[in-house]
Amino acid sequence: MQTGAAGDMILGALFDLGLDFTAWKKRMDTLGLSGIGFRRESISKHGIMATRFQVEVPHEHAHRGLAEIAGIIERSGIAAKAKTDAIAVFTRLAQVEARIHGMPLQAVHFHEVGGLDAIVDIVGACVGFEMLGVAGFFTTPFTFGTGTVRTQHGILAVPVPATLALSEGFPSRRTGIPGELCTPTGTAIITTMAKPLPADWIGAVKRIGYGAGGKDLDGIANVLRICILEAETEARWATGAAACASASVYQVECNLDNMTPELVGYVAERLLASGCKDVWQESILMKKNRSAVKLCALVEKSGLDAALSLIASETATGGMRYFRVERLIAEKSHHTVATRFGEVELKKVVFPGRAAARFSPEYESCRKLAGEADVPLQEVYREALAQAALKGLNGKETE
Repeated sequence: MQTGAAGDMILGALFDLGLDFTAWKKRMDTLGLSGIGFRRESISKHGIMATRFQVEVPHEHAHRGLAEIAGIIERSGIAAKAKTDAIAVFTRLAQVEARIHGMPLQAVHFHEVGGLDAIVDIVGACVGFEMLGVAGFFTTPFTFGTGTVRTQHGILAVPVPATLALSEGFPSRRTGIPGELCTPTGTAIITTMAKPLPADWIGAVKRIGYGAGGKDLDGIANVLRICILEAETEARWATGAAACASASVYQVECNLDNMTPELVGYVAERLLASGCKDVWQESILMKKNRSAVKLCALVEKSGLDAALSLIASETATGGMRYFRVERLIAEKSHHTVATRFGEVELKKVVFPGRAAARFSPEYESCRKLAGEADVPLQEVYREALAQAALKGLNGKETE
């Protein structure tokens, strides 16, 4: 988050992402809010093109409560999910206001955020997210300014109490930029809908939208950036027409010096059956030169908790380690070659752009032929590799 967030900036970014304005307005008209208008335009903020969204509303003195606002939303024709999300945002706002002012939830009447423009911002953002089909939300740290701002409650320090309370549990940073950067409306939308962005989350950017703020800040673009991301378990890098896969997984391991080999083998089998990519054992020496086994497994993030729980319940370990590792995964294909002993199955492994193709004769295939011909197993291996080279399976035809 570069310069904070407000409700109008969120909507501007959504329209910049491609939200259909005509279809969105048709849904918003079902709220039955009279006398309001919408305006959007493309403007440049320090060289960044962004969409500026504004709500034009008649002057009013209404201070609406949660029940009244929820009724407006419930009676509208917007999608059920958008209704649920919008009411959740206002409920969160009401809970914060009740705590700050020391009053019952039902007694809270919104001032700034109960106005028509705030209703449009909150409901409009929820409708926009639903129309774009967004399934989940992450946010980067909040950005707060300095100084004071005039409100219905008088002059308050920035960030105002509501914004500060709404951001509890979310990372934030202070800047030297004067004025209010994150408004209660924008903060409520984000903290209700989103979670802090995990450091190890991997995704691909599909679309980017910029929403412009109303103020012009000195030396920095006052814009909010929203990205449509697609979660990825594998990132592809290409060399020519071929590609290898680089996948992020977790390695789980523990040291075992008080379990029999049978029990360790049983745990390894269960880890594989639970979905681990690979499981292996390493011989190690522990304190007092005691022989032990290090049990290791590779697992995707979605299966990490299950693997840790399995090791905790099935082994005698007193502690486990887990950490993220990167894998470079080769392309693999299967082939057969004719030898004087019969057909042998081989696995071809390629890391495009990094090494020549190599072959691994399948053990069971070679073992069967070696037994039938009563020849050394290594001889079948050598014959299979020689025939693979002659056939040009490595991409280099041989006369």
